[in-house]
Amino acid sequence: MKPALWYDAKLSLGWSALLPALGLPIYAALTRWLFLTAPSTASPEMLTQTFVILLPLVSALSAAHLMTIEQEEGIAELRASYPEHPARLPLVRGMLALGLLVSNALVGLLAFRLIWSPLDTAAILPALPPTLLLTGLSLLTGRLARSYWVAAGLALVYWFFELQTRGQITQALFLFNPVWPKTGISPALNQTLVSGAGLIFFLLNVLAEEFRGEWRARRGTFGAG
Repeated sequence: MKPALWYDAKLSLGWSALLPALGLPIYAALTRWLFLTAPSTASPEMLTQTFVILLPLVSALSAAHLMTIEQEEGIAELRASYPEHPARLPLVRGMLALGLLVSNALVGLLAFRLIWSPLDTAAILPALPPTLLLTGLSLLTGRLARSYWVAAGLALVYWFFELQTRGQITQALFLFNPVWPKTGISPALNQTLVSGAGLIFFLLNVLAEEFRGEWRARRGTFGAG
């Protein structure tokens, strides 16, 4: 008998999760085609800029459906009848979201390696904190809204908002600070805050059902009173 985790992975890793991973390879191919006369090696600055801007969106879109599968497939009531801890589902889906994040980064690196020749893989590290934040936000939104389109749409809007405002509103939490550093904001502080916000979103996704259960219990108590 196959473990329950295997079934969760099989249910979760559909086209909605896998198609966004093509974003970085497609971009690598387009830039190589557009800049045929450029050096064959991607500079660290180019890699950092590409991954900081694109990897968060790619991973957020990959994770947007993970907390909405049961609603979309019409099996929410069936899943609720399973004898499992309420935190198990969001924990497993959170791990799958992190797995997709890593997979998207590796697929992008492989594409750039094949198309642009040798590269400095450490240059993509600044992209991990903003990717963690936007992926966590997408996961939590899907959990609360029970809709892939709401989760994907909010991630896209937030990403575009940050691109347009260049951190004028979010300041120390600016997603793209490694590319467009804000004056007076420490890069280390920015990376720490952005990573922390992402981890909080992942944690809230796990705790959402517990909060919902407490709210329902209190509503029932007030109603009875």
